Order: sequence, then C-alpha cells, then structure tokens
Amino acid sequence: MNTEPEIQVLVIGAGQAGLGTAYRLRREGVHDVLVVEAGEVAQSWRERWASLQLFTPRRFSSLPGRRFPPGPTRSPSRLEMADYLVSYATSLELPVRTRTPVRRLVRREHGFVAATPSGEIRARHVVVATGAFRRPRVPAAAGGLSPAVHQLHSSQYCTPDDVPPGPVLVVGGGNSAAQLAIELSDGHEVTVAAPTEPRFLPEDVLGVSSYWWLLVSGILNAGASTPVARFLRSRHEAILGRELKREVRAGRIRLAPHRVVAADGNRLRLADGSTEQPRTVLWCTGFEPDTAWIAIDGALADGGAPVHSKGASPVAGLHWMGLPWQTRVNSSLVDGVDRDARRTARRIRRRERQLPEGGGW
Repeated sequence: MNTEPEIQVLVIGAGQAGLGTAYRLRREGVHDVLVVEAGEVAQSWRERWASLQLFTPRRFSSLPGRRFPPGPTRSPSRLEMADYLVSYATSLELPVRTRTPVRRLVRREHGFVAATPSGEIRARHVVVATGAFRRPRVPAAAGGLSPAVHQLHSSQYCTPDDVPPGPVLVVGGGNSAAQLAIELSDGHEVTVAAPTEPRFLPEDVLGVSSYWWLLVSGILNAGASTPVARFLRSRHEAILGRELKREVRAGRIRLAPHRVVAADGNRLRLADGSTEQPRTVLWCTGFEPDTAWIAIDGALADGGAPVHSKGASPVAGLHWMGLPWQTRVNSSLVDGVDRDARRTARRIRRRERQLPEGGGW
C-alpha cells in the first residue's frame, strides 16, 4: 500500500467546517495541509431533498474569506449552498482531495495514520470535520412495522414522487419535519407525530429576520456552557416560520404531539396510547455521528460520541470541528464555523511551534 510523506495537518471532511478550517490554517501560516473528502465537495448538500432551503439568510451563510452571493430568495437552496462550497474551495485554492474516504484512523508514535483505498496518509495533526449529521437515526419501533408500510428517512426523500398514495405519518418535531409535511400535504393526507407540542418562531420580527435578532441579542454566539445554551439544549428544536401552524389550524395537516413508542404490523402506537395506520412513514428523526472508523484510545466515549473540550481532544494532535454545541450555540451552523476554525487553527499553530525539529510529540 502506498504511504505518502508525513504532512502537518490532515482535515477529514470537505464540508463547511473542513473548508473553513483549511482557510484559517493557511491564515495562521500552517500551509502543509490536506483536506480529504469521501465523495465530492458538498455532495451531502446535493443529496438532500430537492426543495430544501436553508433557514439561515444569505448574509449568515458565508464562510471566512468569501461572501455568499446574492440571490432571488432570502435563504439559499441546497444547490446554491453546494455550488458556493465548491466555488469556495476552488477560488481559494484549498488543498482538497475528493473521492478519498478514510476507512480507519489510528494513532502512531509521531502522529496519526489514515487508511484510504489509495494508501496511507500520515499527519501530525488530524481535524475531524465530518460533522455530526452522518448516520440517519431511526427509532427502534421502525423494526416492528410490516413491509406493507413504506418507510423512508428524510435523508432518502427527494420529492413527493418518492411517497406512494395514501396517508403519511411524518415523525419528528423539527424544521425538516415541518417542511416535508407541508410539501407532502398538497397530495397526501398528512399527520405529524411530534415528540411534544411544537414551538414556532416567526421568520420576521418588526420586518427583520428572526435570525438577525438571535445574533444581535447574543443568543447564537452564547457559550455552550452558559445558562441560555443549557436552556436551549433542554428544549426541543423550534420551528422557524408558522406555515405548519397555519396548515394545522386550517385542517390540512393533523398534529399528534406524542412520541412514537412502538409499532406492530401496520400500526404505530404513540405515547398517549393512540395509534396511527399510515401507508407511509417518513422518519424526520435526525442523525448521529459516524465515528466507528476512529480507532484511537481516549478519542470517543461509550456509544461513539467525540470526547473533547471546545473541539480539542484529550488525544494530543486530534481536533474536532462542526460539532453541535462545540463552543457555542451556533457551532454546527455555517455562520458559526469561523470562530471555531480560528480557535482550532491557532491551537495547531501553537502546537507546531512547540515541536522539536523533525516533529514528533
């Protein structure tokens, strides 16, 4: 197997977190960097459902060094975001190598070794920027459903044509569930099973985007350990916009504010004891990290969650980027990338200056 010369920093993941980190590393004078991506740059954005719009306005969807371009809508579409990330990597000449999945990451005496299909990559530092939204999360109850019930996760949904005729149960209480329930209600009888009564935020307050108010109030940049952040983490995701609320009030969508607890055959039982008998179940139940490929003692907690303090692993030289609540409320959003990227790049620069000639820990 081919083994390349050791590099300073390997960034795994060419999404917004990985690209923003590569940019900041260059600004900090760390130039021996390689960003690897399993597929193509921004591929995950292109694979989401066709009508997806970000809930962050364009002015808050930029990475450091390049503004998000104007467009006909307040918030960009998934394809606009994908095109922006490709343009970002290309125009800034970031060192990205696509179609290079990391199958296994291990610790060695003087750094790390990442195994890829084309060979091994050795690096003194590794930034894991694959994000927390990699593996679809589906409740165990899904296994109790009959094959006659069509099931798909939001990551598998593209357009309403993916859903056969008949009643649809959308399971989830966040923005994805709201958007897809509204889209499907044009041609289907739709029920939303949310874990609790949804909370709705207006898109505008006094004619200004709610996102702007959240920013200027300090909520979005609140530290992950602050009281406001702890309060937000204790609550379910708020839905931006009130269209779902209007559709429910008008009787075009039915809301069942109870968690799915079991399934048997073609019926699902909710926490209040009621049952639903849909033709299709659309699981808008989120994602979880996929870290099984990281074989490093001390890097992961039981269950595979990253162990870190503000993105810094207890394993010297290992860093995390793009995690929810990494340092602040908006750490996993595009607008939150830059502050965490600066912190990560400066940490790496400081460590590199401390290394003896020839590297090594």
